[in-house]
Amino acid sequence: MTEHYVVSARKYRPDTFRSIVGQEAMASTLRTAVLSGKLSHAYLFCGPRGVGKTTAARVLARTINCENLSAEGEACGVCESCRAFEEQRSFNIFELDAASNNSVEDIRQLTEQVQMPPALGRYKVYIIDEVHMLSAAAFNAFLKTLEEPPSYAIFILATTEKHKILPTILSRCQIYDFKRITVQDITRHLRYVAESEGIDAEETALGLIAEKADGGMRDALSMFDRIASFAGGHISYQHALESLNVLDYTYFIRVFELLLQGDHRSLLLLLDELMGKGFEGQTILAGLSAFVRDLLVAQHPDTLPLLEKPEAVVASYGAIAQQCSAASLFAALKTLVQADQQYRAATNKRLLVELSFLSMVPLFKKESDLTLPPAPAPTTTPAPTTTPTAKPQTAAVGAAPSPSPAPQSVAPQPAVATPQPTPAVASQPTPPPSGQKRLFGARRRVDAPAEATATAPADSQPKAEDKAFTEEDLQRAWVRFVEQELSPAQILYRNILRPELPTLSGELQAEVSLPPGEAIHTTVMEVYPQLLSFLRSSLQNQQLNLVLREKTIEEQAKVVLTQEDRFNQLAEINPEVRKLKEALHLRFS
Repeated sequence: MTEHYVVSARKYRPDTFRSIVGQEAMASTLRTAVLSGKLSHAYLFCGPRGVGKTTAARVLARTINCENLSAEGEACGVCESCRAFEEQRSFNIFELDAASNNSVEDIRQLTEQVQMPPALGRYKVYIIDEVHMLSAAAFNAFLKTLEEPPSYAIFILATTEKHKILPTILSRCQIYDFKRITVQDITRHLRYVAESEGIDAEETALGLIAEKADGGMRDALSMFDRIASFAGGHISYQHALESLNVLDYTYFIRVFELLLQGDHRSLLLLLDELMGKGFEGQTILAGLSAFVRDLLVAQHPDTLPLLEKPEAVVASYGAIAQQCSAASLFAALKTLVQADQQYRAATNKRLLVELSFLSMVPLFKKESDLTLPPAPAPTTTPAPTTTPTAKPQTAAVGAAPSPSPAPQSVAPQPAVATPQPTPAVASQPTPPPSGQKRLFGARRRVDAPAEATATAPADSQPKAEDKAFTEEDLQRAWVRFVEQELSPAQILYRNILRPELPTLSGELQAEVSLPPGEAIHTTVMEVYPQLLSFLRSSLQNQQLNLVLREKTIEEQAKVVLTQEDRFNQLAEINPEVRKLKEALHLRFS
């Protein structure tokens, strides 16, 4: 007949103050109180689940009734009181589950039992677990007994939700706050359990279990038992990964290696691999956010203790962290947090995760890698003109700006265009607008398509039919284009353009800052002609020129997270918006 199996959480439950894991300060305080005989009549143990509240209450109850207390304040384990406790036949220790005994009648029966002195030992100890589950009437019925119990009665209350307990109860108890057990302490205890059970376990596997337990020893031991049953006599890191179904940190290291290489194609393939294993997009975002946070911690020796990982894992984190700047990591963390907040409301969740990954690529590429290759020159169609002497407005993509204005030549040149009813008009080079900024960090100027970046010569005057416009008019036209002109199928363009607003950098020149990166640049250029055509038509000014530039890392870090943030950003551009809000008494829902 096989021996009855006992789970590790019960088999290795501490029975002395010395064996309590991760609560040394609390155990030392209680041991000193027992040795000095200064025991309170009521204790309240509060803290997260699985950190040892009920265990500490049982150890305290056993110790204060021990007949042969040791010099260190520990129970002897051999006297009649200790044996009765171990055999669960003690008449001096009572445990009450407040979750199922929460009525006034249950408290009345408890107060009646308190009036009977102990038959053996010095104290009668009442352990009330989950005390926050008592009803308000039961709490009030318990107040008098808790405040003035008999000299031989000691109450030990335990709860995970201290805020639900009446202040009148709190004021009558000595309160002990139990902390979450650290990863190192849990790993050390799991090593002791594995050795006691004759199980060979890898240190990284135990560290993963400890991290997944989130500070609870009971949860850690339960996961240990499950993995031990799955793996037999040897627990490997791979066994722990498969049993717990968690994202391995090596995946995140691969993500950052690809980010540092700027390989966005392999990054998308890796994301597809993770989703193919059954991981939700939000789980991936949350895991990568925690990994970025750990990289920030691993960058400096002073914050390294905050990284609760095994030593081998810490070394891997440090190698990646040294290749990233703090500003880049902070900007990436902002991007991931914003994507996590938008995930539940997103229509295409996978696209949101992919766009978040792609937007981080330029954050970690070296500046020398940010230069874009020249884009192919598209076929251009000159706009029809009413007079043969009108000045042309074309510029080739990737053409370097001329150092000085070219002479006004009237020699015709063949136009590279599809046949049109109107005759081709000669083109002549024009100087770039003053203050022109580089596009997307390129060392040389990279212009937009010819038909989309037509710029009048510096000495030309606006046409008679062109109307003047303000920056506010420009931004309103931009919003109308994003919200009304783009079709539902163009959601990718809308997601890129919606957070941005253009500004006027010259009389006829608008400028907009976009996230850096070749993928973003290519996507925006696909809709650029439609965008510029709409802006010129809406503002009734064909001389308008739109310049794109990349955001700096500092600008990338300024991520708008809430509606109020978006309002404040808009109010900085136009203070009248704030006055309108105050006049109409508007508020955020």
